[in-house]
Amino acid sequence: MRAVRLRLLAALALFGLLPATLAAQQATLVSGVVTSEAGQPLSSVQVAIPTLGVGAITREDGRYSFTVAAERARGTASVVARRIGLQQKTATITLGQGPVTLNFTLAASVSQLEGLVVTALGQTREKSQLGTAVQSVTSDQLNTTHDPNVVNQLAGKVSGVVITGAGTQGGSVNVRVRGFTSITGNNNPLYVVDGVPISNGGRGGDPSGASNLDNGRDFGSAISDINPEDVENISVLKGPNAAALYGSRAANGVVLITTKKGGVSSRVATQITASNTWDRPSILPDYQNLYGQGSGGQFKYVDGQGGGIQDGNDQSFGPRLDGRLIDQFTGPQQPWVAHPDNVKNFFNTGQTRDGNIAFSGGSDRTSARLSLGGENVDGIIPNSFLRKVTALANGSLNVTDKVTATGALNYVRNTGQNRPGVGYNSGILEQFVWFGRQVDTDVLKAKMTDENGNLFNWNYNFHNNPYWLQYENPEKDVRDRTIVSGSLAWRPVGWVTATVRSGTDFYRYNIDQQFAAGNLNFSDPNYAGAFSYLRDVSSENNTDLLILANRSVTSRLVLNGTLGGNVRNQSTSTEGVGTAGISVPNIYNVSNAAITPSNVQFFSNRRVNSVYGAASFTWDEWFTVEGTARNDWSSTLPPGNNSYFYPSVNSSVVLTEAVPALKGMGGLSYAKLRGAYAQVGADAAPYQLRSTYQGFSQKFGANPLYTLTNTLANADLKPERTRSTEGGLELGFGDNRLTVDMSLYDKTTSDQIINLAVSSASGFTSRSVNAGKIQNKGFEALVSVVPFRRNTTEWTSTFNFSSNRGRVVELYPGLQTIVLGGTWSATVEARAGEPYGTIRGYGIKKDANGNYILAGGLPQRDTLQVLGNVQPNWVGGWNNTFRFGNVSIGALLDTHQGGKLFSVTNMFGEYTGVLANTVQGREVDWDNPGIVVPGVTSKGTPNTTTVTSEDYFQSFFRLHERYVYDASYTKLRELRIGYELPTSWANRMYAQSANIALVGRNLKTWTKVPNIDPEFNYSTTNYQGMEFATLPNPRSLGFNIRITP
Repeated sequence: MRAVRLRLLAALALFGLLPATLAAQQATLVSGVVTSEAGQPLSSVQVAIPTLGVGAITREDGRYSFTVAAERARGTASVVARRIGLQQKTATITLGQGPVTLNFTLAASVSQLEGLVVTALGQTREKSQLGTAVQSVTSDQLNTTHDPNVVNQLAGKVSGVVITGAGTQGGSVNVRVRGFTSITGNNNPLYVVDGVPISNGGRGGDPSGASNLDNGRDFGSAISDINPEDVENISVLKGPNAAALYGSRAANGVVLITTKKGGVSSRVATQITASNTWDRPSILPDYQNLYGQGSGGQFKYVDGQGGGIQDGNDQSFGPRLDGRLIDQFTGPQQPWVAHPDNVKNFFNTGQTRDGNIAFSGGSDRTSARLSLGGENVDGIIPNSFLRKVTALANGSLNVTDKVTATGALNYVRNTGQNRPGVGYNSGILEQFVWFGRQVDTDVLKAKMTDENGNLFNWNYNFHNNPYWLQYENPEKDVRDRTIVSGSLAWRPVGWVTATVRSGTDFYRYNIDQQFAAGNLNFSDPNYAGAFSYLRDVSSENNTDLLILANRSVTSRLVLNGTLGGNVRNQSTSTEGVGTAGISVPNIYNVSNAAITPSNVQFFSNRRVNSVYGAASFTWDEWFTVEGTARNDWSSTLPPGNNSYFYPSVNSSVVLTEAVPALKGMGGLSYAKLRGAYAQVGADAAPYQLRSTYQGFSQKFGANPLYTLTNTLANADLKPERTRSTEGGLELGFGDNRLTVDMSLYDKTTSDQIINLAVSSASGFTSRSVNAGKIQNKGFEALVSVVPFRRNTTEWTSTFNFSSNRGRVVELYPGLQTIVLGGTWSATVEARAGEPYGTIRGYGIKKDANGNYILAGGLPQRDTLQVLGNVQPNWVGGWNNTFRFGNVSIGALLDTHQGGKLFSVTNMFGEYTGVLANTVQGREVDWDNPGIVVPGVTSKGTPNTTTVTSEDYFQSFFRLHERYVYDASYTKLRELRIGYELPTSWANRMYAQSANIALVGRNLKTWTKVPNIDPEFNYSTTNYQGMEFATLPNPRSLGFNIRITP
């Protein structure tokens, strides 16, 4: 009995000790919140214990939590909090003694020398270990003024990257990373979102206007579909050295976009953002208001078609605007007076309103984020608008301790109406370089048609009523886009991860344009109107198998390895139909076509199979060597040439870690040398190996007709090759309060695939060949400094500089030039031995001393000659942020210096006499006092002949030299004044934090180019540097609000 009692007591004692034993071995919950120095919650911060391989990512409200398993919860551990663009912080905690609450406050990192960056294949690396040039921009830096196109927000912030806006709301953004790599092909960087390459294909933007079914409108580039509020970070891989693993499209650089993710807390976090800006044209021509419509000082209106005195003429060399009574389009004997604001008043004050709400949350095993956004843009041009709706859902699930699944679905719907044209024939400003200075646009707005329903206008020979164009000739477009991706990662051991990832980018684009009877540009005057329809479909799928290994071999040696394969399938199709004449008004259908419609049917497919690998080792955290290799097999190249291999190698040495004695010398706190060499191959566009047929609009009896394309195929094409070498130096001083990051590079692309012009007697206009070599050499620098920092007051300043010279080394044997585009006899060319983008046109005859050689007192045309080059000498940006407690002020200057442009606005503005400078020679009357042009006669004697102002300015037509300008400009690109509400105030609104800011974009432009905005582009093509009455980029003012409930 006693033995039984002892056993019972022992069991009770053991039972009593069990809770203590379990407590000693219990799991440890680590949680907290991460905020900025201003107290604002920070999302997407990685909080982890690296030695244990556990951690979490903060949600929108800055909260995080993770659990350390009981069997590993012993002793102390270091917890690290870090995010791209922020200074890393570390704290020590004790495990196994109950829950731990650990909060972090992270400061912005002005230095880009150390910390995390996103690199090729979406991997996160320590920047100190990279031997290539990579620059990151965080969401806070991107959304300072909230431009609807996230790529616009990079302007002036990344060295080596030239970004120009289209001047049209919702238009394309032209991005060049380290110059032009291809002579006639694609020069755009590759865009990758969360590891999935996406299309940046555009439609329109051709300045030739009516020659295409898109009629010269710019429908924007597809990258504008990305919601800026969903972007966590953008990393720019500059050129093939950094981006070699991405394959043939990496020669132009890669823009990596990382989106925001959910957290791990069961509490759902919410973030609300809203902005409202008002937009006006930033620059309009400087018009004269002394003389009205007509020629030779005469004008009298009868029918606007030449029935009166100069009333069919659309120039402004008519009578002086002195109030005399003259018959006009508004009625007989009307006061002849100027309307100084007739162009300015045509434009609306546009408005851009957008909002976004995001929900994020999760658990120890899951995380998710849902973001819903909307954008409404009422354009500066009457009856034009853009609408965008976005939805992004992403999440992850730890299926087991070793298997993780992720997925994302992004849907975007873009709708537009009356997107502006960008060409001379379709741009609205084309009309205003001919506009009579006496014309009252308010009358044209109030009366677009007469009592009989016919078009009402001031001139019927050359122009339509601009309001009638906007309201009776509607353009409507819709783009539906879906980007879906998923991955499954398996970690068999702690240092190896195998991932299968697949992503598809799909969009459908519909464009409908209707032209009422009387439309001078697009409708045959003998019929009742015209129309065109376009349907674009694009799909790209990328599937990868990726194995990553990261192994600490010793306490000083770390090895990293990557092995993978990729299958890329692309398909596009275009269907279009248009006619210049319909039978019955307002029925825009093929069955109503009076003129045989022009049909377009095109489809394209491409597949590229790839294998790639990379290996690197890091010794003692100061020396890293990495090598990569990739081989592609492309369906667009012939057997024998369709396989191409390209390697790269890079290395970095952190000198201050290798030689600690360097620290402190001259204030030096960090020094790193890096170097890299890379090769990248590129394939051809589809269907260049064999001749293909396309359908013809007409039939032969009942039989369909087909015709060969204009380009002769080449079955022996080889891949293009880009070779790049770069070196860099990174320095930090004063505990990295002053940092410098410099790069030198040399990039050459050979075996260019170009279409070479051939005699039309061959039945073709061109043939595809491998020929030509283009070289880019450049220097980049990024300087960051914190001039002042004390308590809650700080001033940070960043300046980036880059200079690139791209030169056409050679073309096809015997070929001197390739014309990239042209207008009014001026061209932009790729000329052998000269910088890429040469402007060529007619000069003005001069003698040996530079004097004009005149005939009849007027300048004379000289031969065709090189007039300049479109490439800037250098570009830069200066970004300053001032913080005073809860108040912050940010300002960004963006500058492009050097290069040339040719301006059609100025050429025709002088020819028509509408510009202010054309008053010269008619200060008293239309022919008084006249102009004596400085110069000499053909005999070398001084000119004494007086000519009229009209004759003088019209003599310069197609004398392009006069209208080629230095394209330099500096812009106040961004200005932001923000206020972070005190927490107590935010709490009264049931919010954790709230921020309000006044914002502005393109507020001021400094340039010597008269009458136009020197920043313009024509979609994403290589044909740049010629201005066709292009709309200026809008000046925007407004406010942003951000609330975290």
